[in-house]
Amino acid sequence: MKNLTTMIAVASFALSIGTIARADATPEFRSVTVKYADVNTTNDQGAAVLYHRLASAAKNVCRDFEPGRWLGLMAQYKSCVHNAISNAVADVDSPAVAAYAAERGVVPESSTIKIARND
Repeated sequence: MKNLTTMIAVASFALSIGTIARADATPEFRSVTVKYADVNTTNDQGAAVLYHRLASAAKNVCRDFEPGRWLGLMAQYKSCVHNAISNAVADVDSPAVAAYAAERGVVPESSTIKIARND
């Protein structure tokens, strides 16, 4: 797992939401490889380091949605970053990283919620 790299990619629906129409309707995918062979993802400190790397990469990937002075893009930007981090955390598949992300409101895409029923 230490040699694994995670790809953060923007979902095609996120890019198609943009306000600028393009003649070629082909969505443009961006990705960033985040290397973490130097990080121990089994402890809290390592989880924090990797999470911040993933968040930084997600912001880079979603830079087209950065609102700048136009707040109309804020929701799209936040959604893009949130989805990119969520997908990356799921790809890493580390309980410590998933817990660190969950504390910050990011639940990995592969997580499922189980509800127990008391009959």
